[in-house]
Amino acid sequence: MPLPADEVRITPTQAAARYPGSHGAARMHTQTIVRQILKGILTRDGRRVHLEAERIGSRLFTSIEALQRFAAALEGETSQVPARTPAARTRASVKADRECAEMGG
Repeated sequence: MPLPADEVRITPTQAAARYPGSHGAARMHTQTIVRQILKGILTRDGRRVHLEAERIGSRLFTSIEALQRFAAALEGETSQVPARTPAARTRASVKADRECAEMGG
């Protein structure tokens, strides 16, 4: 899908350099950005959100504005933990007790 003409295009490598990596890495891996473009991220509510990009020849480009829209679409996803039902809590507790007993605790 073409990006709007007035947006500043950047490569996945440039996009990855804007974010810290996981496990103490200085920057995000470029392949993470490519995966977000090609496969997207499945949100907790079942939507699949893709980072907008365009292919020019054999190269992929995204934009600073597309990164902002992507982050806005994912905003709050990590902080919204669905509440468990009482029955689910009971099942988890029984399972944990059984596993503890099997380990000798």
